[in-house]
Amino acid sequence: MWKTLAAVLVALTMSARTDAAPIPPPLDGQTPRIIGGIDAMPGQYPFLVSLQRLDLGDSDHGRHWCGGSLLSASWVLTAAHCVDGARPEGYAVLSGVTTLSTTAASRASNIKAIHVHPAYTSIGYGYDVALIQLAEPIVDVATIALLEGGDGAWLRPGRRFTVAGWGNTSAVGDPTYPTRLQTVQTPFVAFRTCRQAYPDLQQGNMFCAGEEGIDSCQGDSGGPLMVQRRGQWTVLGVVSWGIGCAQAGYPGVYARLSDGYIRDFIGTTWTRD
Repeated sequence: MWKTLAAVLVALTMSARTDAAPIPPPLDGQTPRIIGGIDAMPGQYPFLVSLQRLDLGDSDHGRHWCGGSLLSASWVLTAAHCVDGARPEGYAVLSGVTTLSTTAASRASNIKAIHVHPAYTSIGYGYDVALIQLAEPIVDVATIALLEGGDGAWLRPGRRFTVAGWGNTSAVGDPTYPTRLQTVQTPFVAFRTCRQAYPDLQQGNMFCAGEEGIDSCQGDSGGPLMVQRRGQWTVLGVVSWGIGCAQAGYPGVYARLSDGYIRDFIGTTWTRD
């Protein structure tokens, strides 16, 4: 079951991420968010963008499709499954907002090109990363950093990461998509443990995070899994897929940006403005 609104288009041989197992209420009594998180503060993640599919609705909230992260003024990192087969004129990148407007208003595409990882496959969702090049750079942009070197010091038991997005906040029943950006702290899950849930998990280009009641969900795809390092937000992974949302024993799966083939793709495609 995949973490994207596009899941409804996935072949029936693979279960779309539309249903989720029940979860206990959060300890603080808040309504479950991203799943299990809270409202983000205005400007808390200024590099986070909403990838808008222009044929979905007549408002920014209605058009939200996936998340993404600004690597530079003209380049967005997202998930390949969000844009595989997409044409630039059918999508737009919305930046600089925490709350998605529900007011009807037209929006034109601001995308020049979409680059999907050449090894991406919808079967198993390996190498689930893509880069979007904007037609014009964003003025006074805030960006997220890529980790230099390996991620072994971060991918350890006990570590928690930050995930944010406008994805489904309802763990049961019909999906509910918030207007306010949501954020949650999600725990690392060791590869051996994660493989018990996903026997075909590809070691190297994926890793897992999440627990019962805490997870990303459909609509959060493409957004960053991140840490604060030396005072700057640094992205380690991209929201990719998982069975259910916040379901016990089924953590979220993230594209691993330290993988050599993914790192090479970003390095050779991203022109750094």
